[in-house]
Amino acid sequence: MLAPLIRLLVSQGVTYPQFTTALKLSFLRAAHTELTASGKRVSDSAISLLSGVHRKDVRALTADGQLGSHPVDRALSVADEVFTRWVSDPNYLAADGLPKMLPLRSRTEDEVSFDSLAQSVSRDFHSRAILDEMTRLGVAEAAGEFVRLRAERFVPDAGFAETLSYVSRNVYDHLGAVEGNMKAINAGARSPFLEQSVFADGLSEESVRELQELSRRIWESALRRMYALATDRLQNDQRKGDDQAMRMRFGVYFFSEPDSPLTSSNDLPVADGKETP
Repeated sequence: MLAPLIRLLVSQGVTYPQFTTALKLSFLRAAHTELTASGKRVSDSAISLLSGVHRKDVRALTADGQLGSHPVDRALSVADEVFTRWVSDPNYLAADGLPKMLPLRSRTEDEVSFDSLAQSVSRDFHSRAILDEMTRLGVAEAAGEFVRLRAERFVPDAGFAETLSYVSRNVYDHLGAVEGNMKAINAGARSPFLEQSVFADGLSEESVRELQELSRRIWESALRRMYALATDRLQNDQRKGDDQAMRMRFGVYFFSEPDSPLTSSNDLPVADGKETP
């Protein structure tokens, strides 16, 4: 489950320390939810025991067992820290307050350069490796023997950020369905949510394209039917004044890639005429 997510994070410049910072808070939230649902007393010790997060970190992020509303400072990547210092440290700003174009290396002892900037942040990485990473992320570029910034902020563009917010919600609810089903199965109950798939391997690229087109047509048909009923039910619930505390999401996905021992699925094959639970 994590492999595609980690590939996405790495491609966007999110590092392991940044990920673990977010993950720590997620574990605290999950432990808090579990304790509350089971009617147990929520305390720093209980959250630490259930989540595995050290008590000093629990205390730093909670108050009397309650998660604080203040944002948690994220662990910056080295590239992010270099960018931040470049746009905020007066030593690297021009008279107009904008980041200077820096020489790759200092030509005199007191001249600032990209190399001196990078080394002031971290001596664990060569300045060229940091520049390569910032270039890959599209926030800096080399121009001859100089380096300049290409972005005003170290964030994705608006279009990417908006798309990612939708994708995050889709994946969140997909895993939520998996969580609900697994808990039900563990309790000996019927799976409450639809979460099924079929697969086939050994296909040609032409066959995969045809199947993908079919998946889009199936989705368009399902979308129209689901939208019509959802609209009707929403209007009906509003007329009746029913408690409107529930939400839902219905989705579908199609994925293909070259088959290999590292990517092969353990799902039931199409030939079995079954779907995975």
